[in-house]
Amino acid sequence: MDALNATLSRVSEATAERLPKNVSEWAVPAAAATAALIVGLNLVWANKDDKSPPVVSSWIPWIGSQWALDKDPDAFVRAAQLSEIQNDVVEQKFPGGIFGAKTTGRIMYYVTDTALINQVYKQPKNFAISLVQMEWGKNCFSFSDKAMFGSPALTTEIFPHLDRSMAPVNMMGLVESFERCLANAIKTFPVPQPGSSVSLQDFVLRLAHRATGAAYYGPTFDVEKFWDDWQGFDDGVYKVALAYPVPLCPHFVKCRERVIQRFLEYLDDPAHEPSEMIGEQERMAREIAKLDRRDLGVLIMSDYWPLMANVPWGSLWLLILQLQRSEGFAPILAELDAAGEAWAATQPDPTVSYLSNLTAFFQSQPQIPLFQSTYNEVLRFTSDSYSMRGVVPDEGAILGGYKFKKNDTLIMSTRSVHFDEALFGEDAKQFNPRRWLGSLSEEAKGSFRPYGGGVSMCSGRHFASYHVKIFLTTLLHTFRFEVDKVKSPGPSPVTISSENRGFGLRRPQGELFVKVTRI
Repeated sequence: MDALNATLSRVSEATAERLPKNVSEWAVPAAAATAALIVGLNLVWANKDDKSPPVVSSWIPWIGSQWALDKDPDAFVRAAQLSEIQNDVVEQKFPGGIFGAKTTGRIMYYVTDTALINQVYKQPKNFAISLVQMEWGKNCFSFSDKAMFGSPALTTEIFPHLDRSMAPVNMMGLVESFERCLANAIKTFPVPQPGSSVSLQDFVLRLAHRATGAAYYGPTFDVEKFWDDWQGFDDGVYKVALAYPVPLCPHFVKCRERVIQRFLEYLDDPAHEPSEMIGEQERMAREIAKLDRRDLGVLIMSDYWPLMANVPWGSLWLLILQLQRSEGFAPILAELDAAGEAWAATQPDPTVSYLSNLTAFFQSQPQIPLFQSTYNEVLRFTSDSYSMRGVVPDEGAILGGYKFKKNDTLIMSTRSVHFDEALFGEDAKQFNPRRWLGSLSEEAKGSFRPYGGGVSMCSGRHFASYHVKIFLTTLLHTFRFEVDKVKSPGPSPVTISSENRGFGLRRPQGELFVKVTRI
């Protein structure tokens, strides 16, 4: 979730107003894609003389390994990591934990070794996220050159303000506001008629947006008015950030422009009542950075995307994964209620339920090891944070014995580390909600990086934790969920897709339909 300060777009009419989501949607024969998948995972040494990292080869000009990564990024990385036997000697394809992959005309370097990832995080002068963020700001969010380069206030004043606002000591007012807005939204939130079912994804995301939008921007903000455009924008951000050419993503561009327009209409309304964090940012943008009207709308939108592109998906994934387990939510609810009773006993009025003051309850750090373990495991199992860095020095930089040139892009492949069986056990590729209750090594715990790492670790991680816990606790005490076995057959109708790779939490593959009743 290092990506949380930016993003952008590109697009071509040849994609029929939609982002390319799978191989069949590319305007090139599927046979060529298959060939790329088969041949593309053979490593060749590039520029051996200057000790450049090995690069996964491909026979497809410009496209490179793009199709293979889009089809199954986990399989691509595993194949590149595999050892092979040469003359009875086991040799790694890429000794050193680094390899490059060419996609859409450029090479990005994947760092899959936890020790090397730590080295990158410890050298911000050599490997900086700021270079990548500037590119995202222009390509993904469409900040103007004037906003990006004309005034230092964006990076010296406004972004630091957001980081400070999200610090635990400063964010509790926003957390309390979210709890209140959720309580209000859930009272009137529609549920399906008895006997019918609804998409769990649609149910969870819409409710989360209603409550969070109100907490951030006040009662005049209504994401439902541009829901489809928001989804179209969110679906494309990661692709553009990963260097898909903007002209290949027309639907994304159009959705983004309509979303920006909605934020401009919000700002133009004299009655808009933003949170203290957003209000102060708006003031700084107008008075210090002196952003023009459109850039101001882009800025306010850019606050919302990083949060909503990931946090509600964490709640959704926990619900999906537990509903696909026979135990369901019963153990978590029992643990929460027991901790709630213990907390209530310490309050001036012990008859007041913890459910009426969840902010204070979770702020007291209650003993809820299973809930925390389950949440950690959801993040380990579904997160895919590339935590990208650009090489800063003119002379380049050295990592793991390899030489990188100025402006080379490095990807911290944290998902590779999270699925390392040496760290997380032989079942690392499976979801185990009790994994974190066991005897994980300190190395494994230190290698857990769902929010990236280094000086640019996601500043919103603390708010995200409160958001998920308050949201799920409220949801599970308000509604009962039952899987619709007709619309969602099988033991595991939902798996992990490649969508949103590199930018937080992956998206579900498949749909879980549920019958919902108020408790």
